[in-house]
Amino acid sequence: MLDFLAPRLSPAYRDCKVPLLLVTMLGDFVQGGLMFGWNALALALKGQSIYSGGCDTEPKVVNGGLCPTQESKLAVLWTVGIFALNFGPVFVGPILDWVGPKLTTILGTLLNMTGLILIGCSTQNGFNALPAGAVIVGLGGITYHLAQFHISNLFPGKRGLISSLYVAGFTGCGIIFYILYEIDQRLGESTAAFRGTIICYAFVCFLWIPLNLWMMPWTALRIGEVYVMTNKWRFKPMQRMDLGASNQQGISLTTQKSNSGAVNGTAVTAAGVPIHEDHREAFSNLGLMQRVVSSSDPQWTQSDHTPRKRNLRNTHSGVSSADGLSDIALSESGSPTAGAHANGHVSPAGLPLADVEVGIGRDSTQDVVWGPLVFEARRFVELRKKSLWQQFMSAESFGMGLFYTLNVFCIQFYLGTTRLQLEHKGDAQHHYTNFANIIVSFGFVVIPVIGWLLDHKGYGITLGTINCIGVIVSVLQAIPSLRLQVVTLILWAVGRFMLYSSYFAIFGALFGFTNFGKIVAIDNTFNGLVGLLQLPFTYWALHGLGGDFTLLNCLQIVVLLPLFAFCWYMYKWERQELVPIRPMEGEELPCNLSGPRMLREADFVTTLKHQIPLEAPDGNS
Repeated sequence: MLDFLAPRLSPAYRDCKVPLLLVTMLGDFVQGGLMFGWNALALALKGQSIYSGGCDTEPKVVNGGLCPTQESKLAVLWTVGIFALNFGPVFVGPILDWVGPKLTTILGTLLNMTGLILIGCSTQNGFNALPAGAVIVGLGGITYHLAQFHISNLFPGKRGLISSLYVAGFTGCGIIFYILYEIDQRLGESTAAFRGTIICYAFVCFLWIPLNLWMMPWTALRIGEVYVMTNKWRFKPMQRMDLGASNQQGISLTTQKSNSGAVNGTAVTAAGVPIHEDHREAFSNLGLMQRVVSSSDPQWTQSDHTPRKRNLRNTHSGVSSADGLSDIALSESGSPTAGAHANGHVSPAGLPLADVEVGIGRDSTQDVVWGPLVFEARRFVELRKKSLWQQFMSAESFGMGLFYTLNVFCIQFYLGTTRLQLEHKGDAQHHYTNFANIIVSFGFVVIPVIGWLLDHKGYGITLGTINCIGVIVSVLQAIPSLRLQVVTLILWAVGRFMLYSSYFAIFGALFGFTNFGKIVAIDNTFNGLVGLLQLPFTYWALHGLGGDFTLLNCLQIVVLLPLFAFCWYMYKWERQELVPIRPMEGEELPCNLSGPRMLREADFVTTLKHQIPLEAPDGNS
């Protein structure tokens, strides 16, 4: 889309954002979330008789033949490993900011290799570094994973999709240990087979060290940059404007977008900016719509309607506009009148100031897509302007922290005890457990669903959907039917992927990027600490409840149900007192409203509705 905006690459450069994306996505799948394959790893460890001392004399748990002492010790490995993964961003964030993504990804790979080697070399009666290995693998996975998200800035119009693809690799990585477990079984489950399989895979992860040394940038990529490879097979980021300056110098974005409107047949503003179809009526009502014309038409360049001539004419008449949205003053009767921009700059009505003329030294990029006018609740706009302490003490911070902490706990508790719960229901051959190990890698199929919810339904409905899935899954877990657990596992995988995908998207949108890292670090601290409760709950189920997790499943339902109240409040808050914002930055656009203060920005479009008929692209109403 908008190919005319893409810089014309010199033969000395080759755009390599897609190869970088593919290499890092595959790396995330290979090593980003190895701890999520715990159920398969636990079976492999049991095959090596790890922690089996005393099980011959200890009474077994009915229905599963489980040894409670062995399972309790294995649960310690899962708990400390997932704690390291949850708590990891507290340490990884500052490291990423300090050394950059290249060294951070290499650090993550080295940690994963070290953890895998420790796990592979551990034995029952000899060297045992399993707790240390679990912690290092959990920390290595999150270290590698977090260092990839900056690459989404190379795709400014699809950052949500790219982030979801990384989450798909991260959550789907759990299938790796299942593959290694199957290989170990085919080789006879001997100590040599187990050790060789795990250590060989550690060296598969090693392949990403030279790849990242070669391809990953030293500093985080930013919006407006392209990632190119030179003739010497070296990669480097460049500003789009620097790359296209020789071809695009002196061409304004106004002219380019006016051309785009003509080519694509879309309506444009009086300034020549293409208007999204969802907001044509609003711009028509404001008197900013014009019929589509082509700037390549000689008659157009000779007319009085070019952006530059309108700009000059408005300069002499004193008409100007605000940055990002025309500075329209609405009288009490609702008629639009042009207002003066406070800083004295002049631009055509309806045209963003940054779009008047692009020079080489300007900060804006030449591939900005001016999409649909976006509105957001003033409450959330103001929240992004607050200090870290004010954001932390806000109702949104408390609600989001509680929502994700409890939902993540329930999701991860089931991940850590899936094998135990299924064995208690009769899965002695681990067929359903193996299905659970496989289904985690197919969370990506719901990427369109979570994207649609976030983009079109908002925070409240998205959070409500995720919580509803969590409640349903908890209900199904409490039902003793083994066959029904297929549905449980599918819904659990869907809810798990949606939970992780929405986490960074909603936190970033609510709190902005100034304090985003600190807020996430605080939240992950609570997530990690609460996650430690998995160990006593698992111990209680094994030793106090005879391996039956039904009571704990019911407690999950009780804990999750009150969270619907927060979802309802988020639904209300995001629909109150809407103000126009810059979609890319989330900042409120200046919009002056004269008359009674009762006329709120939420009525910016609706108060003018039906006053001026919508002008079609051909000029007919």
